[in-house]
Amino acid sequence: MTNNDIMRRVRYIFDFNDSTMIALFGLADQQVTREQVSAWLKKEDDPGYEKCVDRLLAIFLNGLIIDKRGKREGPQPKPESRLNNNIIFMKLKIALNLKAEDVLAILGLAEFCLSK
Repeated sequence: MTNNDIMRRVRYIFDFNDSTMIALFGLADQQVTREQVSAWLKKEDDPGYEKCVDRLLAIFLNGLIIDKRGKREGPQPKPESRLNNNIIFMKLKIALNLKAEDVLAILGLAEFCLSK
């Protein structure tokens, strides 16, 4: 799954429109345009597709965390320049305020059994 796929899926899960997507980037101190957001959300074979690099996805997820949990005091976290599945999962877990038990329950709903 690419960064673009992840951004697209988060957008549809939360039913974010373009303005909300732009606002999430803004919460993490990154200004983006509607055209950029549109290009990141296109499929790879669409004209105008633009690859979403790790740093941009990290900024988007940081904005999601701020939106869902509020801005923390002090200096804001720097966006990672390299992401992996664990970092992405942790950012989503933080944004949604999920505990280990919550994650296990969600996985159980998908009939994916895992124990702590």
